[in-house]
This record gives sequence, C-alpha cells and structure tokens, in this order.
Amino acid sequence: MFSVFAPIYYVWHDLSRRMFHASLYRHPPHGELLRGEWDPVTTLQAHWSLGGAEPQDMVWGLSNSWIYISPHVQRLFRDEGITGWSTYPIELHNKSGEVCPGYAGFRIVGRCGPIDEQGGEVIPGEDPDGRFVRRIGLYFEESTWDGSDWFCPAGNNGYKFATERVRNLLKENHIRGAELMSLTHTTWISRAQR
Repeated sequence: MFSVFAPIYYVWHDLSRRMFHASLYRHPPHGELLRGEWDPVTTLQAHWSLGGAEPQDMVWGLSNSWIYISPHVQRLFRDEGITGWSTYPIELHNKSGEVCPGYAGFRIVGRCGPIDEQGGEVIPGEDPDGRFVRRIGLYFEESTWDGSDWFCPAGNNGYKFATERVRNLLKENHIRGAELMSLTHTTWISRAQR
C-alpha cells in the first residue's frame, strides 16, 4: 500500500492471565460503547473478572470493546494532546471489591474508512478463494482517516488503531496492558470476495 501505515498500529490487549481484567455488568452495547456511539446514562459498574488483583494503567474487559484507563493515562493523553479518544463514567472494582478511584471507560472517537478486505498479502499456503483468508497487512483508504491519534475503521468490527505518538507515549511511560503491532505486520482474517 503506502508508507502512512508503517507508523500506525493495531492495538489489542495483553493476553497474559496475570493482567487484571474487569467486566461491565448489564452488558452495554460492545462496539457502540467502544466507538463512542452510545452514551451510558449512569456510571457503569466494572468488576474484577480475571487475572491480577489490582488494575494496571490500561485495563481490558472480557470483551475487547471494554477498555478502562487510569487517571495517570488520562492525564498523559490530555497533557500530550492525544486526539481521537473520550471517556465515560465507570466505577472499577478490584478483586477484593474495593473501588479503584479515578478510572474511566475509554472510547475511540477517531475514524477511518472500512478495512480493505482484499488488502495485504495472503499468507503462504492459504487458499485465496477460501471463505476466510489469513493475510499480513491491515489497510484502509488513507484519505478516509481523520488524522486522530486513536481511531477505529468504519463498519461493525472491534479494530483499534493508534499512531506512533501513542505507541511512544505508552512505551516511554511504561504503561502496561496494551500490545501494539504495525499495520504492515498485522496478521488478520479477511472474508473472501464473492
């Protein structure tokens, strides 16, 4: 594709079972909550569900659409002018049930167009005409990106993207809980074009 994708990263959660995970009660709409398309009318309750007893700076739910950030991360993003994100009110509880003050639900309001379902290279050995095809390289039309530091592609999906600014900020400040991989190296599954 083109060079804009090298400094853009696909973001997913650290799958270590030692990482604190918390789930929202009353299961709000997953994708709509992540993309800022649904606003909770009350503070949402997030309770420990797996892993460590205390939350790290970026916490994920059992749904990859539920992300919570510490006051430290919120300050970092605001102070550094990171764009494309907002928060919603939550009350995060650790494993013993105590409230962890200052955490907020994280949502991504930056956007780009849909994923190019035929983009990237087909992984050797895959049938390019199969129903689902593994590919390397996750792309979208560059002109559709709004330029935000955090953004999601259009469509019903859970993809989360961040710029190199975000990656560097998380790394420099030793923020744990998120993994980032360059879009040019991301392996994903596309649907075959029919």
